[in-house]
Amino acid sequence: LLPENPANFHEFLKFIWWRLDRALDPASIEMSARIGALDAVRCGTTTLVDHHASPNEIIGSLDLMEEGLARVGVRGVLCYEVTDRNGREGREAGLTETRRHLAQCRVRNSDGARDHQFASLVGAHASFTLEDETLEALASIAAQFDAGVHIHVAEDGCDEEMTLRDFGAPLVERLTKFGIVRPGTIFGHGIHLDAESIAAVNASPITLAHNPRSNMNNGVGYSPVGKYTVPIQLGTDGIGGDMFTEAKFAWFKSCDGGAGLAPADIIAMLAGSARRASDALGVTLGKLEPGAAADVIVTNYRPATPLSTDNFPAHFIFAMGSRHVKSVIANGEWVVRDRAIKTLDEVETRSQSREITARMWERLEKIE
Repeated sequence: LLPENPANFHEFLKFIWWRLDRALDPASIEMSARIGALDAVRCGTTTLVDHHASPNEIIGSLDLMEEGLARVGVRGVLCYEVTDRNGREGREAGLTETRRHLAQCRVRNSDGARDHQFASLVGAHASFTLEDETLEALASIAAQFDAGVHIHVAEDGCDEEMTLRDFGAPLVERLTKFGIVRPGTIFGHGIHLDAESIAAVNASPITLAHNPRSNMNNGVGYSPVGKYTVPIQLGTDGIGGDMFTEAKFAWFKSCDGGAGLAPADIIAMLAGSARRASDALGVTLGKLEPGAAADVIVTNYRPATPLSTDNFPAHFIFAMGSRHVKSVIANGEWVVRDRAIKTLDEVETRSQSREITARMWERLEKIE
């Protein structure tokens, strides 16, 4: 299916991921969200922060994402990935979808009407695919809606290299200049930044999303999370919704990379994810207390050694797993009960997904 074999990360983007984005149609957009939510909730994940791209189906695509997530019964903090790689028309459509969804969420989550299920961020691909004019537009929208920007930052060295080559400024300096570095902004990855750039990030109000499995899959390196002092949230970059597994990879990779972390630091990253989603949705997630979201995970984990507050992080990383998730309540409703999905027919959904995916692959074969 590849026009040629990728030789580096930039070519992986061009020949795999960006082609796949272009093959998406309304049915596959909705189904990708639905299947992703199914897999996530079976692992006890009730809220997804997603960065979506479908350049041939932009307007309304975030509503399709919402539809898929809502069918399962989970929450979403969504954005459309604005970029210049698909030309001016694609850029303008991405900006339009961003404004539309932010405005929609503002009305739906206004005082007295807040449903806490969906929220919106300003989405942006990496700096090297964004013209100055586009960064200005993104920052303007973020300021208008008081929203953060969800953006890939230094996932691969090509982001810094191409930004410097094409725009004459270091990556973080450029994003700061154009107002992308603001409260609520999420930097995804942060792998290939020098000490000066890391110091600038640490002095900023952003959060950093650490995605160890995706980074390993793409062979782009290990984020120096031990050097960051900004809040870090644990993410997957679309590799899946199993946060038990992601936490394990984050721990083992930190040991392999000499980051000097403790198991408690990995749990803190999970808590950081809950706090960031809570801020966006306007509801407390990850806590059992009055006024918090009624999200509860029931497991059948029976520890073989004493379990305490002090040693819980080690139990979570070394012994617990998504296999122990028995039931999940989201927003006070059973989504999974005794391992069965209660919100939809899972067998029928997966059958539909295979049909939709087969048609998507047929379209993908025709994309150069």
